[in-house]
Amino acid sequence: MRIRTIYFIFLLLGVIGVTKVSGQIYSNDESKLFNPLTDDITKRLPNIRVLIDSAVANSPSVRYEELKADYYYYEQLTQQRYWMEHFSFNLDWNWGVWNFHDTQTSSIGNPPTFRIDLNSFRDNFAVGFYIRFPLATIVDRRNRINKQKKWQELSFVQREINRQFVVQQTIEAYDMMIQWQNYIRIYNDYQRFTEIQMQMAQNQFLNGEISTAEYTRLKEIQTRGAIEYQQAIAEFSKNYRILEILTGINFNLINVLR
Repeated sequence: MRIRTIYFIFLLLGVIGVTKVSGQIYSNDESKLFNPLTDDITKRLPNIRVLIDSAVANSPSVRYEELKADYYYYEQLTQQRYWMEHFSFNLDWNWGVWNFHDTQTSSIGNPPTFRIDLNSFRDNFAVGFYIRFPLATIVDRRNRINKQKKWQELSFVQREINRQFVVQQTIEAYDMMIQWQNYIRIYNDYQRFTEIQMQMAQNQFLNGEISTAEYTRLKEIQTRGAIEYQQAIAEFSKNYRILEILTGINFNLINVLR
């Protein structure tokens, strides 16, 4: 009986130990966690060149101008082939039955009325070809083609403008994200300092060593530091999300502040 009891105790301790180790491994698995206070965001995201290329490929405005350039290219082909509309080749074939009913009446002769009924089967076949060239088509053809080429060039230029704007947005979001991560670290240290300072001020205020005005001033400094710290976190997260939207990539980082 005692041996069985000892066996159950060891088994229970083993289960507890395994559960504890498993929980520790799970809690220490931080491959998907990101702490702005200790980690470097630039080492957890793709290279800025990759982000820019992805943002350009994901941009609707760039894609829109590419489609417009393709459209104007096909319009250019239409203008180049427009002269063919002035050539025509016709082929007609008809088949049918024609019935003729003819009644004639005369005052001379006996009988005075003649009636004729005829049935006719006919096939009609016709071939035609014509050319008609208005002067405007001949004179203005090159100009129309050049206009479509210019529209296509305008789309290429606008696409480049949109591409540069997307690149600028991506770089700004990336740089601002790095900047606000640095602010998070600075404001975190400042917040800790103000908390220590506030604890000392509270003791001094209770002991009558500082006035109410001085205590209020220190409290305002602490509150302002806490607000700036939260603002830095919000700005960092905002630029992080903007970068995800621009690039079309879900970075799958969980922002954890300890």
